[in-house]
Amino acid sequence: MTKRNIPHVENSRQVLEHIDADKPVRVYRNLHKQVVSVKQGGLVRCHADNVVLHLCKFIVSKAGQKRVRDEKKKNVHAYIEGLVVNPRSTDHLLPFSWTELYYNPYKTDFWEDRESGKEVESAEWVDVDCGVGGEEIFTPVIGFNLMYRKEN
Repeated sequence: MTKRNIPHVENSRQVLEHIDADKPVRVYRNLHKQVVSVKQGGLVRCHADNVVLHLCKFIVSKAGQKRVRDEKKKNVHAYIEGLVVNPRSTDHLLPFSWTELYYNPYKTDFWEDRESGKEVESAEWVDVDCGVGGEEIFTPVIGFNLMYRKEN
């Protein structure tokens, strides 16, 4: 079986060349390559340095999270799902302030607003940068127009 050649791109404009723009993708930080992996239809379509998403959901697999905590070994279990857009799509919203978000499987159960500590369920816009992050799955991730999880 031959190894698939997964393209490396810089930004969302280039990501759009490798996906169906009408369908959502799931993105996650690739800890081995220090890039954002862009997955659609069950396949990684490309690796990117930066991706801007619209109409986003924050997903954490509880089973994957438990494995990480039990084994102390990272695995892909946290994603941001949304539609890839050209980064210029947010220009009409200016000026607005972004909120920094993070997820750490050893310290948090869900994605959180870094400043308030509130758990984040969704966001209208998210900008994902490959960054360099110690224990955190994504750094930095910034979001706009967040919806927080309801407290039980």
